[in-house]
Amino acid sequence: MPLQTTTASRPWALLGATGFALGVGLPLGKQAVAHAASPLAFALWPALSTIVVLGALAWRRHGAPVALAPLLRFGLLAGLLGGALPSSLSAWVAAQAGASITAFAYTLPPLFTLGLMVLLGFEPLRWQRLAAVALAFSGALWLASTRVSAGVLSMEAAIGLLAIPLSLAGGNVFRARRLPPGVPAEWLGVATAAGAAAMLLPAWVATGAPAVPAAAWPYTAAQMAAAPLAMLLFFRLQQRADAMTMSFIGYAMALCAALLGTLLLGERLPWQLLPAVVLIGTGFWWMQRTAPMPLVPRTTHH
Repeated sequence: MPLQTTTASRPWALLGATGFALGVGLPLGKQAVAHAASPLAFALWPALSTIVVLGALAWRRHGAPVALAPLLRFGLLAGLLGGALPSSLSAWVAAQAGASITAFAYTLPPLFTLGLMVLLGFEPLRWQRLAAVALAFSGALWLASTRVSAGVLSMEAAIGLLAIPLSLAGGNVFRARRLPPGVPAEWLGVATAAGAAAMLLPAWVATGAPAVPAAAWPYTAAQMAAAPLAMLLFFRLQQRADAMTMSFIGYAMALCAALLGTLLLGERLPWQLLPAVVLIGTGFWWMQRTAPMPLVPRTTHH
């Protein structure tokens, strides 16, 4: 079935559901870490629940995957860049900066993706688009630096805040180049979660990070329930959506996390967020004026 590219056919309802399912992880991660859970453990358990739930669903609906080895190779890197790194970093940074500020990082992956594609030679070098990336990055850097200078954020957490969209952008580029064609969304989600768990489990053991204490289990369990749905929705959206629609996932996720952080957790948004949003929004608008971001998976590989 061809990808739907007309405005009327864009799956905005699916995008909103995906953004919500992903966005709840930020306030849940903040609360779990605040109750002494390790960020690695908080990211690991939802990955394991995704393997079990989506694995059972995939087996029931589609049977065993045809080519297991290539699927597992895809999942290893997709899980590292799109799951293990951003999930653990988000939980750690949210515990310091709050879910609302951490959600801000999820507006940047489209712009970071463009920068990586230019550096890797997948996108032609055009100064207008690079200037747009630089403008948006300056907004993120402004917010991170003001949070550091105010003593709200450590330098390490500020670096982590910027590393989240960089990792997600790497996952975008990798999936766009190497998404296995014809594989059901359920099996793509299982492979990605398995790749994340394969990275998180040894890291958790090697660092001696604490397990999830009883006080943090309600938040971890809620994320374990949301993670399989989020992974399934994400890959269904990626298989159906055009590039412009995919680029809005981070914005839907950030909006959900910011609303939950302010309404349920009592977080207050700093005034420095406004100029940062203006810079990022201007950069994103400028980039989209030149050409749409090529985030739709390709059907052929080189």
